[in-house]
Amino acid sequence: MRFLCDEMLKRLGQWLRVAGHDVTIMPDGTPDALILQRAEEEDRWLLSSDRRLAAHRLARGRLVLLDCQGIDACAHELARRLDIDWLYRPFTRCMRCNTPLRDATPHEMQDVPAGVRAQVCDVRFCPSCRQLYWNGSHVDDMRRRLQQWNARRQGPA
Repeated sequence: MRFLCDEMLKRLGQWLRVAGHDVTIMPDGTPDALILQRAEEEDRWLLSSDRRLAAHRLARGRLVLLDCQGIDACAHELARRLDIDWLYRPFTRCMRCNTPLRDATPHEMQDVPAGVRAQVCDVRFCPSCRQLYWNGSHVDDMRRRLQQWNARRQGPA
């Protein structure tokens, strides 16, 4: 599944990227007509909390209107509605621009702090925005959150 998030659910969009899903996040202030047009042109599910979008003709069959407060509630509601796999391909997309990540070259790794380079061997690189990613304690915390969302999605054993 491919997604498009408006500004109201951009944080959810970032978490979907963390999980490995292809997500376009529209800039703040983008007019509804452009959001709907892009979702249709790119064949993406449109994720929003904006009830006005539901009235648009282009929203039919494409809009997932989420009524939730907070990232955990939104993640659970989305997983319930679309059966999202929160462990689809974790940490394979750039959180900033959505580009698939690749292994960093030795030259690119020179931008990683020396102390981190000495401890971490797996460094990922975004060829579009040149962001570097490596496995730190924050990644462990993020992975636990994705696992919790997936466990709730699957329900009791």
